[in-house]
Amino acid sequence: MTDYDVIVVGCGPAGLMACEELAKKGINALGIDKKPRLDRNIRSASGFCFLDQPFMNETIRMESTGNKTRYHYTDSGFTIDYSAPMEGIYHSHMFSDTGKHWQASTRKKPFYNIFDPDHWISDRYKCAVENGAEFLPGTLVLKAKQSPGRVEITVRTNGKNRTLTCKKLIASDGLSSRVARSIKANQNRTNYGTGAHLEYEMTDVDCTYDRGDMFFFGAKNFGGRAGALIMIPSPNGKNAYRVLTMSVLPASNGTDILEYFINEGPYAHWFKKSKIIDRSGALVELMTPMITPYVGNILFVGDSAAWAECLYQCATMAGYKAAEFTDMELNGGKGFDEYSKWWQDHFEWIKNPKKMADYGKRIFLPRFFTVEELDFLFDLAEKNPIVVDEAEASPFDFAAMVFHHFMAMPEVPEYLKQRMQEVIDADQAKVATVIGKVQKA
Repeated sequence: MTDYDVIVVGCGPAGLMACEELAKKGINALGIDKKPRLDRNIRSASGFCFLDQPFMNETIRMESTGNKTRYHYTDSGFTIDYSAPMEGIYHSHMFSDTGKHWQASTRKKPFYNIFDPDHWISDRYKCAVENGAEFLPGTLVLKAKQSPGRVEITVRTNGKNRTLTCKKLIASDGLSSRVARSIKANQNRTNYGTGAHLEYEMTDVDCTYDRGDMFFFGAKNFGGRAGALIMIPSPNGKNAYRVLTMSVLPASNGTDILEYFINEGPYAHWFKKSKIIDRSGALVELMTPMITPYVGNILFVGDSAAWAECLYQCATMAGYKAAEFTDMELNGGKGFDEYSKWWQDHFEWIKNPKKMADYGKRIFLPRFFTVEELDFLFDLAEKNPIVVDEAEASPFDFAAMVFHHFMAMPEVPEYLKQRMQEVIDADQAKVATVIGKVQKA
């Protein structure tokens, strides 16, 4: 006898979607999260959404209905509603250490669409509650152990510990999953390090460039500190942006980078009248993905089994499929095996490990070139901008698209073209080696 048929640990987009679907199926389930409020997003999240193109082997069709949006997951076979409109983003920018600027643009199909993570989370929570899902907020899962047909977890609520049991457990508690650590599920995963993501969401930003994502690199932009910073349009106003930094630990490095950038850096004048409307953060632990994302009666879903992140759109998809296959498992089928097959078939960095490297090549692009080489390329790009009707611009494709544009220019010397091809071909081990050399320098 157990307290619940299923316990879902972690109520982000994957966990909330799993709770909603389990409730619809009449399964006795409980969602647990350390957050006191489950209808709010507190984790740094870009708000990227890739629509009308295959991404993680799923194509999502968007249907706008006034001030609301409906997403049709055409491969996975379900639909969700989002209670706000979407905005297509048609421009992408890079800024070098010396202030050089480069821009790519599309005319018809946007690179991606943006959404508000708060809306996405609150919508999924509301739907889960309306369908009868039960939740235990403000609760930390300390450890898990399992025996045949049973999982036991120790939780802490309001300073008091207790034990809960279930037949099956869905661990959707993020990249630094406590459940995974508790049962040593990460032993066969390669760890490439941990970093801090910190984000300010700001309104009234007086940016003079076409509205789009903006990637800044180079120590001069950050007061001599190593790191990178991205500005991403926010749906909370025409002049609203999410300003996100990625840095090595401790997290105070990220705070220093953000504060210098908006108050003292070369672009500080953009922020003279701006207001910070939200702050969020995340600890990003880069581990190779789980190939088989379950151990016994515990299924690892979304970021807890992923490389870097699933993004909201794919975490939601993973939560839906987790509920479907957990139901099969409870009814005597091999549901977790079926989920594993689906996971392996859909997520790019499982089918092709090189995709792990492709996912981060835009962020690490400056590590492969000197400042002088980048300035040379940026000057060429101003004369020969990328302007197309549409482009495959997911994180897997963007760097290669940029390099192919440069490689087609006769002014680019052969040695630089060869370097670009080497970056395109590089796997994660190669990328990690280059990053490691720079970090040690």
